[in-house]
Order: sequence, then C-alpha cells, then structure tokens
Amino acid sequence: MTSRIDIDIVHGGLRWFRWRGLFLVVVFMLGLTAFLGGAEVSERDVHSADFMTRIYYSLGLFVLGGLDLGVPVRGPMWARAILWFVYFAAPAITTSALVEAVLRAIRPDRLRLRHMRHHVVIAGCGRLAMLYLERLRETEPRTPVLVIDNRADNPHGQTAVERFHANLLIGDLSTKPTVRALRLETAKRLVILTGDDYVNLDTAANAIRIAPHLATETLIHISDLRLLRVVEDSKLLQQAVKFNSYRRAAEFLVAEKLLPHFRKTESADIVVLAGFGRFGQSVLDQLQQSAEGKFSRVIIIDQAGDLQTMVFAEQVGFQSGYEWQLITENLQHPRTWQRVAEEISDEGHEPVFILGSGNDSVNIRTALWLSHRYVHAKVLARCFRHSTFAEQIAGECDFEVVSTGDLLLSGMHSEWFGEGRCRTAAD
Repeated sequence: MTSRIDIDIVHGGLRWFRWRGLFLVVVFMLGLTAFLGGAEVSERDVHSADFMTRIYYSLGLFVLGGLDLGVPVRGPMWARAILWFVYFAAPAITTSALVEAVLRAIRPDRLRLRHMRHHVVIAGCGRLAMLYLERLRETEPRTPVLVIDNRADNPHGQTAVERFHANLLIGDLSTKPTVRALRLETAKRLVILTGDDYVNLDTAANAIRIAPHLATETLIHISDLRLLRVVEDSKLLQQAVKFNSYRRAAEFLVAEKLLPHFRKTESADIVVLAGFGRFGQSVLDQLQQSAEGKFSRVIIIDQAGDLQTMVFAEQVGFQSGYEWQLITENLQHPRTWQRVAEEISDEGHEPVFILGSGNDSVNIRTALWLSHRYVHAKVLARCFRHSTFAEQIAGECDFEVVSTGDLLLSGMHSEWFGEGRCRTAAD
C-alpha cells in the first residue's frame, strides 16, 4: 500500500537529492579539471582530445568507472591524484543511487520514513484511531502522520492513507526494528490507541525511554477501568495523558441524559443495561458515583454476563443501595425481553433502557422495538458514530441515540492536537 508523501517528507527527500546532486557536480568538475590539468590515462589519448571529448570522458567515469579509459599514468602529480579520487568517487555515487532505488522498490515505506520530522505517531488503526485522525486533520492538515498497525489487511489502513493522507507502517510494536522505524526522536506527539492495554502502556514506556521529550506529549487509551485507576494513582507514566473512551461517554450519558430523567420521576428508577461490556460497566460505575439513590434496581442483560459481572465486581464493585439482577440471554431473542417484562411488571412504572452492546445495528433495532413496546420508557441506544438514519428514526420513534465517538470528540481538548503540553484527560 502506497501512502501520500507529506510535505515535510518531500522536503527531506529534496534535501538529500540536493546534497547528492552537489556532490555529483563537484566530482564531475574535479574529473574535468584533472583532464584539463594534463592527467593522461593508459587507454585513451586525452591530451589531444578537445573540450567536449574531455567532458564526455568525465561523465563516463560515473558509468564505467574508468574501465574504458584505463588508469592515470602521466601528467602532473596533483592532476593524477585528483583523477584517482574521481575514479573511486564517481562509481560510488552511481552505486549508492542504484542501491537506494532497489531498496525503495523493496521497502518504500522505510526509506520514506527516514526523512520524517515533527510528525505524529498513531499506534493502532481501529475506529478510535480513525476518530482521532479525523479531528487531527481538521486542526493540523499538513502535519505528517505515521500510523503503525500489525495487520496488513486492516480495512482502516486504506482510509488512513487515502482520506487522511497518513503514512501507514505495518509492524509489531514489540520489535526494535519497528520502533526504530517510527523515528520517535524526531516525533512531536505519540498517540497510542491499540486494543491491548498492556501493549499501549508498554509502548508508551519504551517510547518515552527512547525519546524523553514525548513524556508530556503521549496520549494513552486504557480500556480497563481498574487498570486505568491504578495507573492514574501511581507514578507510572505520570506526565502522559491517560483516558478511557467508555468512561467519557458514560460520564456524559449519566450527567446529560439520566440524571435529568431521574429528577423528573417520583420514585427510584429501574435501569436495564442491555450489554455489559466495557461501556455498560462504565455506565454502571458512573451511576454508582453520580446517581446514588436515584435508581433502585439494575437488570443486566448479557450472554457473557457471568464473566462480565465477576469482572465488574472484582475491578469496580457493586455498591449497596440498589438491587441488581443478571439475565444471561441473547439480546435479540424474544425470550429475553419476555423475562424483562416479567421482572418489571409489578414495579408500576416503565424503566430506563440503555442498549450498549458492541453491535450498533442491534442496539438501534432493539431500541426501535422497545420504544413501541414501552411508550413512556426512556430508551437510549449506543452507537459509535453519528448516523443520519439513526437520528431520523430515533426522532420519529421517541428514543435517543448516544454516539460514543462523537462524545469523545467533543471532550477532546485542543492541546491533544496542538503544540503545547497535553493536559490530563480529567481536566
């Protein structure tokens, strides 16, 4: 996959071309000077040749290296010494150009990155990385960007290259050659957004060790809430920005959507969390922190709920003050919602439904059905990016769509994209 060469990279390549061209001209002039100064060779009569012939002989040294002319045998000592130098320098220039051409054909990305300066390195090429790259291009359209990912077949790679004019490097962040190729010493910012928290933290630690100036210019995504808290409370990577996209979305959801609704209801509400992955766990965590006493019961729906509730209990903890119940059923199965209906039938009012599975289409379809089944209930459906269709159908069917991607973008400080020091994600 070939990426567009950013302006700084082009300038780097031009600088190298100018230096090589200058050296070529100097070597050519030295060869011509030696011939004009009286240097003679064993296989050609240069002494009686005209000026244009001597120019031709000088140019020939770059191709044949003197094999067609023979070796310097007569003439002033200084002229022969210069000619001997040209005999070695001219073919060296030609050989270096050929070697670079071969390397450029084999690994064009590595040679292109050699000239990169003041660039942004984005580790990871998922949806979150594309979200950051989109905003970065709005604020810094000409900044060189290098995206590193370990999957050659990642569909987002083509988007990064063609739409956002980024340079894409396929490699493993745990290997030294790949890390060297990132040119961290000359980078101005490092954004680590892979799906593996350990890889993110390890990459940040290694990068800051190699390039200490990145200590305040590194942004790390940590999806595990407990790990995020441990890192935030410790001295590990203290100057880097640590954030959790699910926590940011959950904070907005609770503050802007749920708390105003809870204030309108007379009694404590029932909350149905459909999907209890990282987003659902973040929502419950924020409910426990910000809406204590506003809800009396939580019904969790997740096929892998046994594991997820154990993880939540161990990493965050279920607080007292409300009851919680787990339904380990498929979100799309009618039996699941029959059980939910049985559980809430005696409560006297309709609950709050939060559809937060990792499948946007399932969330929207389920929200559409629930809005018809529970006319007075508050229904919230999570999706990653804003969708015109989803917004239109939500408006017609009286449910709300919450875009985690858009929420994250709205919470991104300008310092994450500018020259200054990054602030903490909590600011």
